[in-house]
Amino acid sequence: MAELTPAHRVALGEVITRSPDHILSLLESAVADMAGSRAEAVRLMMAEEIRDRLRRDQVLRPILPLFRDRVDGMQGFILPIRLRDDLWRAAKRNEPELLPKLDYDDDLARMICDRLCQTAAAALRDHGTKLWPAGTSDDRKRLARILDVAGIARTSLKRLPDWQGRIDAEEAAELKLALRQAQAVSDDGPDCLMEIYFAHLREGLQVLRLAEHAAALGSPSTSLSQGSYAVFVDRVMATLVEKADLIVAFDIAEGPNGVLAFRDRLNWLATALKEFDVVVVPRADSVWARTLRHQKLRLSMSLTERFKLADDAVDALLPQEKTTLAGRMTRAVPHLAAPLDDDGVERARLLVGVLSTTHGPAAAMGCESERRQTVEGIIGRISNWSGEALDLLNKHDVSDGGRLARRRLQVMVDLLQLAGGKDAARTVRRRLASLGPGPGSGAASRGVLPPSLRQA
Repeated sequence: MAELTPAHRVALGEVITRSPDHILSLLESAVADMAGSRAEAVRLMMAEEIRDRLRRDQVLRPILPLFRDRVDGMQGFILPIRLRDDLWRAAKRNEPELLPKLDYDDDLARMICDRLCQTAAAALRDHGTKLWPAGTSDDRKRLARILDVAGIARTSLKRLPDWQGRIDAEEAAELKLALRQAQAVSDDGPDCLMEIYFAHLREGLQVLRLAEHAAALGSPSTSLSQGSYAVFVDRVMATLVEKADLIVAFDIAEGPNGVLAFRDRLNWLATALKEFDVVVVPRADSVWARTLRHQKLRLSMSLTERFKLADDAVDALLPQEKTTLAGRMTRAVPHLAAPLDDDGVERARLLVGVLSTTHGPAAAMGCESERRQTVEGIIGRISNWSGEALDLLNKHDVSDGGRLARRRLQVMVDLLQLAGGKDAARTVRRRLASLGPGPGSGAASRGVLPPSLRQA
């Protein structure tokens, strides 16, 4: 078979170079079993491209997270993915003889990685408008300074997990050394180093403790609110406001998945509020403190409103009718033959699910007392209604043989479980089971709690 022509090589090289990593892996697998000199030439081209990408990732490893969006949705210094490859080409252009040494994991390879990062920084300063035409001048300068301190991050990133909570003397010394080395590179070197650390944090909320340590260990030592690290606090604050907006705007029509998303956001907000109280401790008259007070008030009012909606939704599922006691004396008793509204059942489940998910976070929002009172009221009313309904089923015949009542009682068991009344749910379930199977008992299966809400 004939060899690849120069035109073929150029075309294939362009395809291989432009293919994302997962596509290149698929192409490599497809060509692996092909025979012939052309297939071998393609395999060699792919192997060379894969080797080049491994070297690129090794050199740019400290800043690679900057080239993808944050998984937590927090603001950050996000770079276009194409810039990564352009920086790599600029870094390796003048010293290709160093590249084979990157295939080893030793001190020399790490020194070469740092040198190539500095070369990329120089290229960005000299040819920034060509390398990153869409970036602003300030962004290009900041990226160049980040590349300057990439070598410091390369050696210190392994200690990042140790700097998330309380740090001992040794850990504090290592962080202080990294900050001083970055300070020696440029005045804003510590800020750029913190940008790299922030990019490597999967949960951006962790930056509060890291920034607090860095501010205290800086030269000179400052408070978090007064130093340059305040920008990271602002990012957390912006995310807090954004998630609070989503909580306030939450609509029960979003269904079970919406309730689970509501739970995750609420748990994050509760953690964030506690972190601000413990780590940041903003002055009472500061913008941060005013923002926190406002968001807590909004969240408390929104949750309290949903507690009331849950209360009303449960009441709608507890129908009553009047029965004569003696003469003109009457009393309300459970209406066992009342139709069961499936939409009302689903709404009650979702709202009680919301009520359940607020256990814990409500304390941080300042409405735990209202939540507890609502839960106790719901459990008490369901238990009382269910107890009376079961007594009536035992003593009287119902027009439909108790089919609707049994189904409604199964719904009550689900709601009790969801509200946290496990003992009350167990009592109703046992008494319901003691009645034996009723007519159309299969319909009760429709009242089983959805798995998604059971997890909530």
